[in-house]
Amino acid sequence: MRFARITLGLLLALSGLLAAIAGAVAAFWLVGPDNTISTPRRELASTGLAVVTAPSLLDRHGPTLRVSASGDKPLFIGVGQDLDVRDYLSGTAHTQLIQFEPPAKFGTQELRGDTKKLTPPGQLDWWVAQSAPGSQAVNWPIQDGLYDVVVMNADGTPAVGAQVTFGVEVHRLFGICLLVLGAGVVVLALGLALVLRRRSVVKEIADTTEIPVITNTRIPVLVTTAPVQRDEEANAPAYRVSPFAPDRVSPFAPVIAKKEQPAEADPAPVAAEVRPTPVKAPVRQVPVRPAPARPAAAVPAAPMFMSPAAVARAKSPALIGAGASQRYDEPAQPTYAEPVEEPADSVAEEIVPLAASPEFEKSDEAVRRTAALLASGAMLLTATSCGLMPPKNTMTTADSRPAVTLADAQAVVQRYNQLNNQANKTRDGKLAGTIEGNPTLAQTQAGFLIGRKLDAAGKDVSKPFSYTDPEIGAPQFTSYPMRFVVSSGVSDAPGSRQLGVWQRENAGSPWLLTHSVYPPNPVELPSVDGLRTPNADDLSKLQGRPDAVAKDLAAYLTGGKNAPQSKLFTPTPGLTKMLDLRAKSKATDTAEPYIADVTDTFAPSGVPLTFITESGDALVFLSLTERYLQRVEPGSNAYWTSGEATAFSSMVKYTQTLHQDYLHQVAVVIPAKSTGNAVQVLSIDPQLVGAGGA
Repeated sequence: MRFARITLGLLLALSGLLAAIAGAVAAFWLVGPDNTISTPRRELASTGLAVVTAPSLLDRHGPTLRVSASGDKPLFIGVGQDLDVRDYLSGTAHTQLIQFEPPAKFGTQELRGDTKKLTPPGQLDWWVAQSAPGSQAVNWPIQDGLYDVVVMNADGTPAVGAQVTFGVEVHRLFGICLLVLGAGVVVLALGLALVLRRRSVVKEIADTTEIPVITNTRIPVLVTTAPVQRDEEANAPAYRVSPFAPDRVSPFAPVIAKKEQPAEADPAPVAAEVRPTPVKAPVRQVPVRPAPARPAAAVPAAPMFMSPAAVARAKSPALIGAGASQRYDEPAQPTYAEPVEEPADSVAEEIVPLAASPEFEKSDEAVRRTAALLASGAMLLTATSCGLMPPKNTMTTADSRPAVTLADAQAVVQRYNQLNNQANKTRDGKLAGTIEGNPTLAQTQAGFLIGRKLDAAGKDVSKPFSYTDPEIGAPQFTSYPMRFVVSSGVSDAPGSRQLGVWQRENAGSPWLLTHSVYPPNPVELPSVDGLRTPNADDLSKLQGRPDAVAKDLAAYLTGGKNAPQSKLFTPTPGLTKMLDLRAKSKATDTAEPYIADVTDTFAPSGVPLTFITESGDALVFLSLTERYLQRVEPGSNAYWTSGEATAFSSMVKYTQTLHQDYLHQVAVVIPAKSTGNAVQVLSIDPQLVGAGGA
């Protein structure tokens, strides 16, 4: 037991020492009171446009990421979803961190590409975290998904050089390190206590040469009822039976030759007790069954687990009958006397197995308590450590996200209001190009051209207006381009609303208004809440596919009110008015002597933009081109002398044809097949974009 105790104590002391050292190093060197594990400042440079981490490096979420950088140029630090960062840096030269080995070893990969200046990163709204102006640090709670950390020049130029420090703040980490330190100290102290503990000084019987003589002990022995022995046999042992097994011969009793017993004497042995003074017991004559003859050599009868002390006690005269006044000379059937109750001050000793000894039980109990204490501490540390371990990311596929947040969408609309009024005031098509995209930009620039032709003095400039109370519909996207829909009021046109689509072609481009129509207030517009991009199943449930609907609408407008396709649509008052105007213009122009005939042809243009509403209907934005063609009578000349067409062709004589080109933006609602409704035309807004002849 002493060897086991010392071994266990040494193991505990070593384990405690290691845990204490690890806890101290972690608490006061690696972590610190701010619960942050930081890397030393490291030089990260790139001849390209950015230094960016691979998404696999941020594979856990929960802790707070801290990144700080310093350099010769103003730096930008941002965290963005991988789909945004990947598209933003696509085709550019940059450096990617692909491996990290604590404490400060990074594996990098140089990606080749273009080194042209990018859109300054601070102008983009898709960063989930970015450094503030004048700051070169960012703190971001790591989220589940694929995210990248980007360090680049604030102006988007190449040649990035930065001293970067990465850190991760884990909640309660410093306290856990202190707990490990304290647990290590406790285990160390426990181990040392087991090694250095001294047992209480108890002299065992085996450690002394003196054989203790037990006095005042009444031991049941076998006596005989025969007459008093002869003098020469008075000092012989009183019995030859082992006190440990009465039916076996004691190995310590002297061997006595068997004597013949007189035939007339048939004494029966009875049980008696050996007392300090011999007592003569009354003789009771009973038949005695002859006992079998015993061998001359005694058979050892020592019990198991007999220690040397037990052997010594067995050889004691008190146990083998020294000084007894009676003994057996003849074998007889032994009988036992009733044991006499021992005095209170008597001492009884017995030999017990090792596993049942008090010392063994105490040692075993100490081991069990030590094991329980260590198990409890291990469970506490394990539970605490499991609570600290950040969970692994579950979103390992390409991320999807709303095209824009509500706040960012409102900021986009507000910026458009400001710049659009400036562009309208000066008829600046270039400025308009920073906030609009085709087909809206084509209509705007054509309108500016016509305005400069017909109103060179600028007296008829559009008054400032704005889109009010915008309602945002932002579907989920996994790649670029991304789009969102806005339904808003118009400050200078209370009788109508604006329904528009803003699009971002790539991560580095601004939001542009690409489609814009103005449905009148009586037209019920679908809700933009919950808009989503369509899938194949959504399209199969519609009354018609968007591209087919665009062709049918073009045929309907070309053929007029009586066209077969007219039954597929529910027109708005604006569409009916336009058809009436075109029919009237045809009749008027055909009546001219230099015009032979007139045709009016519509055709789809571009790809329809489709969004699925919460009701399952499709909100579709499409554009149509229209050519209003006049054939000139042979031998006649024709040219534009007034009107909007003169902005594109003025005083040029044509002998064969004259034409006017229009661009129409249309918004329709395609219902589900289950409703049986016709396609509803919400609005159609034309703009003359060209004119000429042949």
